[in-house]
Amino acid sequence: MDRQRRAGFLFVLPALVYFTAVFLVPLGESVLGSFYRTRPGGVSQFVGIRLYERVLTDPTFWQAVRNTANLLLLSAPATVVLALVVALGLNRFARVRWRSVWAVLYFLPFAASLVAAALVWQWLYEPVYGFLNHLLGGVGIGPRQWLSSLSEVLPSLALINVWVRLGFDTMIFLAALQAIPGEYYEAAAIDGAGAWRSFWSVTLPLLNPQLVMVSILELIFNFKVFDQVYATTQGGPAGASQTVIMLLYDTAFKYFRLGEASVMAVFVFACLLLVTLVQWRLFRREVEH
Repeated sequence: MDRQRRAGFLFVLPALVYFTAVFLVPLGESVLGSFYRTRPGGVSQFVGIRLYERVLTDPTFWQAVRNTANLLLLSAPATVVLALVVALGLNRFARVRWRSVWAVLYFLPFAASLVAAALVWQWLYEPVYGFLNHLLGGVGIGPRQWLSSLSEVLPSLALINVWVRLGFDTMIFLAALQAIPGEYYEAAAIDGAGAWRSFWSVTLPLLNPQLVMVSILELIFNFKVFDQVYATTQGGPAGASQTVIMLLYDTAFKYFRLGEASVMAVFVFACLLLVTLVQWRLFRREVEH
C-alpha cells in the first residue's frame, strides 16, 4: 500500500471501527443468538432453526408484521409526496428572506424528541378534551376514538410519523432544488415546455438521487418505528398497533426470550436489506432509461 492509500485508509479507519463495533458486531450476535435458547440461569442451548419455526408460525408475529406494513404504507408515501410539495412551494413562492424561517418551522418537529412529539399528539387525540375532537365538534362532527379504535389507530399513528418526518425530507428536497441550475428551466421554456412539463422532464429526473435516499430513509424509519407507538398506545387496542419492533422489545425485555427476539431482529434486517436493494435497483433502472 503506497503512502496516499495508507493515508486514505487511516482517515476512514475510525468510521470503520465505529461501524464494526456498533452495527456489525451486534448483527453477528443477533444472528448467532437466533440459534440458541436461553434457559433459566443464563444457560444457552443450541436449538438450530427451531426458534425460526416457532416465530415464523406465530400468528402474533405476523399480525405485528401486517401492522408494521400497513403503518409504513400509510406513512412513507404521504411523507415523501408532501415533503416534495412543500419543498417546491418554498423554493418557488417563498421570499428569500422568509424561506429560512419557514424551513426552520418545518424542521422543528424532527428536532424534537419522538417521545415528546408522541405525547403532544396523544393530547391532541384525547377523546374528551383533545384539540382535534374540539375542532370536529365545532363543525358538528362527533368525537373520534383516535387511538382507541381498531380502524383509526394506524392512520392516527401515521399522521404522527408524517408530522415528525416532514421537515427532514423537506430540507433534503429544498437543498436539491436550489442546486438545479436555472439554465435548464430557461432551455425548457424556450422549447415551449410549461410548468408541468418542466417539472416532469427537468425537476424530477434531477431529484432522482434525493428521491431514492428519502424513500429508503422513510422505509427504514417506518419499519423500525417504536417510540411513538410505545408512548401513545403501547401496541393497543388489542394489538392493533403493535409493530415488529415493539413485539421484539417485549419478547426480549419483558419475557426474556432472547433467542426469539434475535430471530425477529434477523427478520427485520433481512426485510430492510431486501426491500432497500429492490427499491434502489428500480430507481436506478429508471434513471438509466
